Amino acid sequence: MFDEVNGLMRLRALVDESTLEHPIKEELLLCFLRARKYNVDRAFKSLKNYLKMVKNYPELFTNLSAFKLRFQLKEQLQLVYKSRDKQGRRIFIFRAGRWNPKECSLDDIFRCNLFCLQQLASNLDSQINGIVAIVDLENLGLHQARHFTPSYAKKIADLLIETFPISFQIIHIVNQNWIVHTLMSIIWPFLSATIQKRLLYHGSCWASLHEYVDVADLPEDYGGFRERLDCSKLPDTKVSIEETCNLFNLN
Repeated sequence: MFDEVNGLMRLRALVDESTLEHPIKEELLLCFLRARKYNVDRAFKSLKNYLKMVKNYPELFTNLSAFKLRFQLKEQLQLVYKSRDKQGRRIFIFRAGRWNPKECSLDDIFRCNLFCLQQLASNLDSQINGIVAIVDLENLGLHQARHFTPSYAKKIADLLIETFPISFQIIHIVNQNWIVHTLMSIIWPFLSATIQKRLLYHGSCWASLHEYVDVADLPEDYGGFRERLDCSKLPDTKVSIEETCNLFNLN
């Protein structure tokens, strides 16, 4: 078993010897260390990438709180689902097709996704085992797709590739149409080979999705036995939100 204390000491030494501008808490260092399978060099690289992204896109990393994002979060485009996949990993659901550009910007969507991912990354189990995502693109249309530029595709790719302190084990794409293939052609060059291999397209073939997530652990929306997502009660996340704010606070 990996010596977590020794790994943390080595990572802290790299941080102290560097020119990183922010004071980094040990809890956040552990988050990066666990997400990168205790590879100290990879953890340090991810940390630097993360801080670089915070610096380059400050508008995406400010005011990430349940209160500041309350109007966007109530639309429930982003859900941390209560069940797990067959490997015991937490499931993050992003219903992108529900996005109304007249109600909130693409930056708002990104910030809500980031907020939910920070909650997941604050969980020890998710730090070690990673997570899986279900990206639901039902009803995605041109009025939404036109906002998705190459520069924005790079922002998304930057977050997925060795940056955020959580491992995306599988990204399930469901209910996709022809527009999605056009959008993927934009983001594809920015994705690493590893992430490209972890993207699985299911369409509306739920039997394909059920190979990875048990039918008993999915809502009716995806051919499962649990109640529909719009009928589900949101979990009480007051504690996790408080922990998240403390963990990712770089001040």
